[in-house]
Amino acid sequence: MKKTKTCYLTELDVARLEKHASMPGADARMQDMLDELLMRAVTVEARDIPANVVTMNSRATLADEATGEQMTWTVVYPPNADVGSGRLNVFSPAGLALLGAKRGERIRFTPPSGAEKTLKIEQILFQPEAADDFTL
Repeated sequence: MKKTKTCYLTELDVARLEKHASMPGADARMQDMLDELLMRAVTVEARDIPANVVTMNSRATLADEATGEQMTWTVVYPPNADVGSGRLNVFSPAGLALLGAKRGERIRFTPPSGAEKTLKIEQILFQPEAADDFTL
């Protein structure tokens, strides 16, 4: 049986994710992704989220241990996504893998290219909850 990591979400994040998944014209897969995410999620008060966990609008540095490549990504809601600027759609394979992961963990996901990637979370540069920004 595959171990599924727990994802910590705030009530505000859950409400916003549900809103984006149910918008008219939204990709139907977004609701399936959200349902899968919510099955492993624990809803907690924003002040109770540990500072070493990737949450919505967190910025993290990751390393591809196979190539040595480093990247910095921010997990954002769909309207703010811009991969070229490092703003990763939460409803992308990498965004979903990153959400709820902890510093030092390895995330695995399959990008559109089809080849599974494994990245290690080196550092969380910014997390809204740790910065006492509970509305971002």
